[in-house]
Amino acid sequence: MSASAFARMPRAKRQALIFAAAEEFASRPFEQASLNSIISAASMSKSSFYHVIDSKESLLSLVVDELRELARREWTPPDPSSFASDFWKTAAHVFDDALRVWPQVRALELLWRIVHENRADPGVTSLESSYQKWISSVLEIGREAGAIDAECPADLQAVAAASMLGAFDEWTLQQTSRDSRTGDSIEAAASQQFRLLKRLLEA
Repeated sequence: MSASAFARMPRAKRQALIFAAAEEFASRPFEQASLNSIISAASMSKSSFYHVIDSKESLLSLVVDELRELARREWTPPDPSSFASDFWKTAAHVFDDALRVWPQVRALELLWRIVHENRADPGVTSLESSYQKWISSVLEIGREAGAIDAECPADLQAVAAASMLGAFDEWTLQQTSRDSRTGDSIEAAASQQFRLLKRLLEA
């Protein structure tokens, strides 16, 4: 991929390419994603596309990086130290805030879907690794505060929490795909999801 060629693209064309590719990668696994569909949706010629992008792999990595940067402007996980004063109250607020913001911000929703469709991609792997480190750090604060069960091995606890949150993500994505009444249904489910997570982890 030519980073300089991509950077020189007019902003509107750059965004059109990113979101055309994001829509494709978010809707199907990497192997099934079609470059022809992306090129067509971005209103580019093949020669222009291959001047900027050299492979489907590099395009997916670019999309993940770009969406990740856009997503940071809308929602950023709080510093783990912010959970220290009142762990479960803070956790509930962060949980509710994430579920409120993510479905409403297109970059976040697309990134969310891409992660679940393309777990083997290095960019996705890096993103998930950062997410899991954040979860481990938050749980460590909770253990120190006496809010999290400290008798359970910390690494096992982090894996269990990440797995449960991943299952919540999968369920929520299924709901948003088939239910136009997502706002009410997701909000109603959020409290139940948080209740299950708290039961898993609470001291």
